[in-house]
Amino acid sequence: MSDKPLKDAAASGLYHLPPPRLATLEASAERLRFCLIKADIAQQISIESVLSQLGSAFKFPIWYGANFDELYDCLCDPDWQPAKGHVLVINGMARLRAADPDDFATLIEVLQAVAEARRERQEPFWILIDTPARGISPFPEA
Repeated sequence: MSDKPLKDAAASGLYHLPPPRLATLEASAERLRFCLIKADIAQQISIESVLSQLGSAFKFPIWYGANFDELYDCLCDPDWQPAKGHVLVINGMARLRAADPDDFATLIEVLQAVAEARRERQEPFWILIDTPARGISPFPEA
């Protein structure tokens, strides 16, 4: 995989990335010196525990209250994890989708809103999930 897809801030957003493609993408993010953070939520059942796990994995500030509004606020904060670009990888989404489809849909909406806000600021900001979801495109091939 070339680094070209990650360089295109205009195309950044929320995408589905099948796990077999992860290692190649990680190497590309490292070459570009992007902030790469992975979160594994597979063991979490409730949305509260999912949001708490995301806060821990993404190293949110102490005031993070593990709710959708604060997830959005933290991820949109330009002072959170300053970097040339960001790649966030969230694994284990299938369990949340099976346990609570409504909360899964809300989480997807929040992540899409974050990606859109960052894209509008022309920041390379990629959120990649391991589970296909309605309206979420596959990560572009290079």
